Amino acid sequence: MKKLNFGIISYAHPHALRFASVIAGGRRTKLVAISGDGLNSDVARTEAKKYGARFYREYEALLRDENVEAVYIAIETYRHKEVAIRAAEEGKHILLEKPIALNLKDADDVIAAAKKAGVKLMLPFNPRFTEPLIKAKEMIDGGEIGPLEYIQAISENVKPPIFIQGLDMSWFLDAKKSGGGGFMDTAPHGVDSLLWLTGGLPRKVYADIGAKIYGFPVDDIGTAVLEFRKGVLAVLTAGWGNPKGYSYSIEMKYYLVGREGFLDVRTAYPDFTVYQDRAEKIYWDRPDVRGIVESFSKAVLHDEPVPIDGETGKLNLAVILAAYESSRNKKPVKVKL
Repeated sequence: MKKLNFGIISYAHPHALRFASVIAGGRRTKLVAISGDGLNSDVARTEAKKYGARFYREYEALLRDENVEAVYIAIETYRHKEVAIRAAEEGKHILLEKPIALNLKDADDVIAAAKKAGVKLMLPFNPRFTEPLIKAKEMIDGGEIGPLEYIQAISENVKPPIFIQGLDMSWFLDAKKSGGGGFMDTAPHGVDSLLWLTGGLPRKVYADIGAKIYGFPVDDIGTAVLEFRKGVLAVLTAGWGNPKGYSYSIEMKYYLVGREGFLDVRTAYPDFTVYQDRAEKIYWDRPDVRGIVESFSKAVLHDEPVPIDGETGKLNLAVILAAYESSRNKKPVKVKL
């Protein structure tokens, strides 16, 4: 089986650790290069040695490596546009960490660059690759609970990134680099799942987002109410809501109410709890990252559409930005594209 040769650009985002492991061990993928741009360059160098990949200090050198066919970009968000456009110009297929960019204009530029170069562009939104939500989607589309009416979702309620040991995550607390705090970091996953589950677009968003828990210079948690064009009402809570001692490192819950039934997704990941000196949740499988990498690689190798393209990433960002605007102005906001 032909494998897709991957490069990873930056370990600024903690997701790079999990994606590196999956790419290196994938059926369709091979990790051949890593660059140390941005924060955590020392970690990137160590990871390159661990996986037998070439290490480059800067991404430009990695992009000149003819052996690299695709890149996973995990650099700080404010550099997404710059790096993604250069990757497209060098003919590399792009798996770009969320959010796609800081604003819609930059998102358009990234999408245009990928189209011009004829390369695949995909965003890695995890929930739609979890087994419980895949089953829920099948049941909804099959009419098993009737038309959807209401969704309540907790999307990626996590511990603040700065609590992660061994990684410098300080850029998450700088809105100029990250675009926002806990809501900007985690809500894109929930928004994508809502767009996917409903098969529709939100007309209005009303949100309350703020620094409510930790006193950070950026928001830590938020709640948004989304009114969809098909009549579905969704309530989404997302952010850095879990304290250091909480047993869950990540929480995803969905209550999906239809006219003829109700789906209760207590957890999107298979887990169990270990009780000793403290309680700890153990996840024995994370099929979401594997599903993202496999679907992207399959699309590249067989020249098929990716499941989450740049336009979907832009729509996602539009919803998030509308939520922030609503929170600032304390009134409902229409989603602008």
